[in-house]
Amino acid sequence: MLAIRWLCAAALIAALCAALRRFAHGSGRTSRARVVLARYASHPSAVIALVALIVLYVVSAFSPWLATHDPIEILAQALANHPPSRELLFGTDFAGRDVFSRVLYGTRISLSVALLATSISVVLGTAYGATAGFIGGTLDTVMMRLVDAFLSIPRIVLLIAIGTLWAPLSITSLILILGLTAWFGTSRLVRAEVLSLKEREMVAAARALGARDLAIVRRHLLPNVLSPVIVAATLGVAGVIVNEAALSFLGIGIPDPTPSLGNIIHDGTPYLATAWWVALFPGIVLVITALACNLAGDGLRDAMDPRQVDR
Repeated sequence: MLAIRWLCAAALIAALCAALRRFAHGSGRTSRARVVLARYASHPSAVIALVALIVLYVVSAFSPWLATHDPIEILAQALANHPPSRELLFGTDFAGRDVFSRVLYGTRISLSVALLATSISVVLGTAYGATAGFIGGTLDTVMMRLVDAFLSIPRIVLLIAIGTLWAPLSITSLILILGLTAWFGTSRLVRAEVLSLKEREMVAAARALGARDLAIVRRHLLPNVLSPVIVAATLGVAGVIVNEAALSFLGIGIPDPTPSLGNIIHDGTPYLATAWWVALFPGIVLVITALACNLAGDGLRDAMDPRQVDR
């Protein structure tokens, strides 16, 4: 039965990849999205990264269906630190819990936290940067100096300080902390784009026709800053995943027994000499996830660069 479930997941992954390939190389009038996908497909490393992300998201989304055991179930004390085997693919940890199931659920939680926190940071950063860039003047100066002040503090130090003060953190609190400390770079990017766009003829024409400021921002400015924001968000997901893992590893992130990649690695660190598999497998998944996000973001940045798109 478990093999059938994995075959179904593999079929879904193949269907998603095939749908993207058909859309990128489909016939008919060429659209901007199709051109971007075609250019993205010309980067082999980016394509491999995208496939890896699709696999990770599909597998993690169906982790309750694909896991072999309950991730917090103690199988037996006699199975503590059991090496990988046919029945226990990634072995067990010091408490006798199945590492494979914990990695599946941990990947699901880490990816969910990263997506939600990145969504918060993108919304805040876009709104803040668009406001500062469009209004300009003294308000722009004050808002950007505030951003510079936050950027001067190393983010991991800020996260550790906040996490220590609020410990123990719930998943909701962790998402808020990660999201509310990740929008500073996005705001500067959006501000720079808005400063450039608001001087163009389309904005002057909209003003001449009587359009209000909010309508100009919504119809003319925000659609034109989406491309760099999407790229920044893709790259930001990797940073959030690594930061969440670091906080969980330090014991101020997602608390045990709820699995995340960081606390699974933390559980296996004292047993590296005797039970290396406990920290190795979640570490590999963490590296693959972060690397895939970065490579996919690099490919997306090249594909969405207006200077690279055929007119």
